[in-house]
Amino acid sequence: MQLTLAADFRAIRGDLSEDPEDRPGLLVLSDGDTLHVELRPRGEFRRDPAHCSFPPVRLDVPTRSAAGTPFSGQDKLKVVVPCRLNRDSYEPLVLREYLVYRAYQAVTDVSFGVRLARVTFEDTSGRDDTVTRWAFFIEDAAALAARVGAELLDIPEGKVVRADALDPIGSTRVALFQYMIGNTDWHDARIHNVASLLMVGRVVPVPYDFDFAGAVDAPYAEPSPDLPVKNLKERLYRGWCWPGLDPGPLVTHFHEIRPAIEELYRSFEPLDARTREDVLSYFAGFYDDVSTPDRALRRVFRNCRKLP
Repeated sequence: MQLTLAADFRAIRGDLSEDPEDRPGLLVLSDGDTLHVELRPRGEFRRDPAHCSFPPVRLDVPTRSAAGTPFSGQDKLKVVVPCRLNRDSYEPLVLREYLVYRAYQAVTDVSFGVRLARVTFEDTSGRDDTVTRWAFFIEDAAALAARVGAELLDIPEGKVVRADALDPIGSTRVALFQYMIGNTDWHDARIHNVASLLMVGRVVPVPYDFDFAGAVDAPYAEPSPDLPVKNLKERLYRGWCWPGLDPGPLVTHFHEIRPAIEELYRSFEPLDARTREDVLSYFAGFYDDVSTPDRALRRVFRNCRKLP
């Protein structure tokens, strides 16, 4: 998509309050259609000016005027933008994170849809320069739930879901993918960087926000000092020890989708070929860890966390 997003971005990125204000904006589509939208900054880490000069935003799209556009059926959309709009070096990070979302779509349909866009950011205050960058939109969580026939649970981040309420297969699938991409910045029971869907009586976590993953390798990201890893590229399995669960079929599935993931990266021209191959080389380390059932047990699943 080719878009123009116009708003008072100086005010949006300067809003550091706990409950940010919704501010008016205009979303101009390539065919000239204009949607009146509302924007607010989201997240915590990237809203800190010490880390990023431009935060991710949430876009509220009016239902009626969005009909017949690519935003039809969506409501509250997360928009991932470069951490620093004025630096070319930060733009590839958006593309790398976008591809991680696409890779998880290859793992399961119970995943957030994403839409890549070339966006011109126009500051209506006139204080920030107009700049065009890659960005991507993340499917509204309610739309995701409706698409997969689930119920979206409104659980605030930081609240705790009983681990035994989680779906063992869905939880292990997320944990294995997070291990593959080198991400430790998540927690399915504490609702950190996951949405919670109720499916067949169990809570199925759906991950998002992958910019702290080794596969993205953002310069502002680092693992929590509470974890036994020293850098983003060092993998740590954070899944639960589910009694009686055989992870073998999940591992087999990851092997089956490997060609699709490799094709996804190698055919993605907006990102330079060297970076694409570097990420695939990093994924090869994961596939080496799970090359045989015994190796997967020793290197990955033996490090699972005990259920509380």
